[in-house]
Amino acid sequence: MNRQELDSLHTRWRQDLHFEESVLGKPMKFTSTWGLFSPEKLDEGSLMLLDHIEFRPADSSIDLGCGYGVLGMTAARECPEGQHLLIDKDFVAIEYAKKNCADNKLSNTEVQLSNGFRHVDPKRRFDLVMSNLPAKASKEQHYLYLLDAYNAMNSGGRFYVVTINGLREFMQRTFKEVFGNSDKLKQGKTYTITMAQKD
Repeated sequence: MNRQELDSLHTRWRQDLHFEESVLGKPMKFTSTWGLFSPEKLDEGSLMLLDHIEFRPADSSIDLGCGYGVLGMTAARECPEGQHLLIDKDFVAIEYAKKNCADNKLSNTEVQLSNGFRHVDPKRRFDLVMSNLPAKASKEQHYLYLLDAYNAMNSGGRFYVVTINGLREFMQRTFKEVFGNSDKLKQGKTYTITMAQKD
């Protein structure tokens, strides 16, 4: 590839990526960019997770590590009476999640830069916690997510995660340690969906 071709590609790669996908049978519009997770289409793990979440109309949710926003956006659409917080430690993800919430006219959302729960108002409470947990996060970081989530959840709240299969036993064990229960909802070729409930 010569320099002229590279320069042309460089210009194209700098442009936002736009796509529309069906989420739980309804269309959603997305804008993303290179450098974000799964920039050209919704990832299989997130879609698998959404298929197994029980959404209740009045649920208030938090999307932990939201990326460009699909989990929190879907919760906002499916739970119109609740308030929905999308957080990520990547300022680029936050920029695109805000845009996607606005473009899909989801007025019951808030998007915030936060390293896990560190910058979330400690008084906020959630009925639903969702996360496509990063495989490369440390054990300590995973425990922080779970312990902080437990403290921020209402009684009866549910925490749903999708992980690569290599983490499924760790998730089962840590959910039981923190919540006292763990339910493997689905295991596919690559991903596992696990849920815990706060009693």
